[in-house]
Amino acid sequence: MARRVTVAAVQMSPTIGAVETNISRGLAYVDEAVAKGAHIVCFPELFNTGYFCHYSHLDQRYFELAETIPGPTTEKFAHKSKEYGIYIITPIFEKAKAGYYYNSSALIGPEGEIIGRFRKAHMPWSGTGWEKYYFRPGYYFPVFKTNLAKIGIMICYDRFFPESARLLALQGAEIIFNPAGAPLALGDSWEYVLRTRANENQLFVVGVGLTGKTDEEHYEVTGRSVIINPKGEILAQMGREEGVLVTTIDLDEIDSARTVRFNHRDRRPEIYSLLTDTSQD
Repeated sequence: MARRVTVAAVQMSPTIGAVETNISRGLAYVDEAVAKGAHIVCFPELFNTGYFCHYSHLDQRYFELAETIPGPTTEKFAHKSKEYGIYIITPIFEKAKAGYYYNSSALIGPEGEIIGRFRKAHMPWSGTGWEKYYFRPGYYFPVFKTNLAKIGIMICYDRFFPESARLLALQGAEIIFNPAGAPLALGDSWEYVLRTRANENQLFVVGVGLTGKTDEEHYEVTGRSVIINPKGEILAQMGREEGVLVTTIDLDEIDSARTVRFNHRDRRPEIYSLLTDTSQD
């Protein structure tokens, strides 16, 4: 029997700092996704606060937007998860304790429970995002075993580092979600990189993008949320409009891909030691 799962990517343009408004819109998108049959719903990076990290004038006031996990945002979406019996991925600005802040994603289960969280590991420090001012880096790439699939998460910039997806794949991930706020200036690399991560690891990748302008001056994000199969082929994709992208995937395609091209079997980790040799930095 095919292992079919229906995944949803919520593509939205949140207003920076308008947390309650953004949450209300997000809850409505969950209703829409479920009406289309979704079992797993993922939001884009920092969907509840908006992506404020592009401003070159670094601002302490944004720390006031951070919240705990569990906390106000995850609790509201936990009610939705339990109401519908679905999984929801909520990427937020996490306050872990005094002085410890992270760009995180919480995975909420069908009983409204927090299954786990992922903390973004790679922090940009450039005009596309001054994130090192706001966030500490995470140190782990956990895989969450659910009754539907083994789920991995990497946030935005993490996708540019092949090791991120490979670590998830080696732990058995079947679907990798990449909530992001990719700048429009990056062009087609958003799509190309995600297709490569799916193809080289032979698993499903769901890219979930913020869209629109984050301010009225200069910064736009790409949108173009996308669902990709283990061959690196696009199954469904949005443009730059707001909305919900919903597609049913067949997890058996992972095994099918891996019996044609043996990327995992033919690895040679014994010659990859340079990857963890920090003396080369």
